[in-house]
Amino acid sequence: MNRLLLVLCALLLAACSSKVTPAGSKAVSPADARDKFLAYEHGITIDAAEGKVKPLFRQLVAACEADRDNHCTVLNSSLEAGRYDSANIRLRAKAPGINKLLALAAAGGELARQDTRVEDLARPVADNVKRLEMLRAYQQKLSELNRRPGLDADALIKLAKEQASVQSDLETAAGENAHLMDRINLDILTITIYSRHQQSFWTPIRDALVAFGGNLSSGIAGLVTGLAYMLPWLFALAVAVWLGRRLWRKVRSR
Repeated sequence: MNRLLLVLCALLLAACSSKVTPAGSKAVSPADARDKFLAYEHGITIDAAEGKVKPLFRQLVAACEADRDNHCTVLNSSLEAGRYDSANIRLRAKAPGINKLLALAAAGGELARQDTRVEDLARPVADNVKRLEMLRAYQQKLSELNRRPGLDADALIKLAKEQASVQSDLETAAGENAHLMDRINLDILTITIYSRHQQSFWTPIRDALVAFGGNLSSGIAGLVTGLAYMLPWLFALAVAVWLGRRLWRKVRSR
C-alpha cells in the first residue's frame, strides 16, 4: 500500500508540473501583462512658507483619511519642529486620490521637486498565478486520493501532512498575490514638506542670535579641548629644547 501511495504521489507531481489553467481564468500574454501590471510610486517636495508646514501636514493627512472612495491609507507620517520645520507623509491610494493629494500639496507652497517611478510586476504576478494554479491542482488531486478506499493509517497520516503543507503554501501565495494587486491598483505617494527658502529677511538673523550662546560655549569648549591636546606636546617640546641646549653647551666646551 505504501508503494502504491508513492506511485500516486509521483503521478500527482508530474501532473502539477504541466501548465494548468483553472476555470474562469484567462491566460495573459507578456505584452498585455507589461501594459497592465505596472506599479507607480510618486514623490513630491513642497517648500512651504513659515508657519505653514504643520497646517499643510495636518490637512493632507486629514484629506487622505477622509478619502474612502479611493482607499487612501497613510502608511507613515512624521512632523519635526525646530529651526526648520519639516514633515513627511507616505501614503497609498488609487490614481484619482493621488491626483487630488498632489494638487492639494502643490497649492500649499512652492513645488521644489516631483518624480514618478514605475515598476513592472508582470513577471512576479505571472509566476504567482502559476504557483497558485499548481497548488490548487495538487490540492484537488490529494483530496481525490484521500477519498480512495483501502488506505492504511500510515498513508492517511502522510496525506494529511501533505494536505496541511499545501494549504499553508496556498495561503502564503494568496497573500503574496493580494500584496501584488495592491501595489498595482494603489499608487504610493511620498510628500516631503519643509520651510527653508520661503523665509523672511530677519529669520536667519534671529536664528543666529538664538544660537549665539550655544555657539559661544561650543567655541570655548573647542579651545579647552585643543589646549588639553597641546599641553603634552608643549611639555615634550620644552624638554627636547632643554636637552638640546645642554648637549650644545657640552659640545662647545670641548
